[in-house]
Amino acid sequence: MSIADEIAAIREAIASGARKIRTKTNGVEREVEYPSFDDLKKRLEYLEGLNAGAGRSRVSLASFSKGR
Repeated sequence: MSIADEIAAIREAIASGARKIRTKTNGVEREVEYPSFDDLKKRLEYLEGLNAGAGRSRVSLASFSKGR
């Protein structure tokens, strides 16, 4: 299942008042029940962020010091 498919499934669950979504990837079905609508909405926001950033390069910078 693609990110877009999971986003659609979550939107459908929210619209219907359900906290449970079913997905199917490579013939394997998975069912997830979220503890609350807040958790469901957080997952939706996370996936939308991933979807919006698809295809963009990501750079992480880190610095380390040896301390004194």
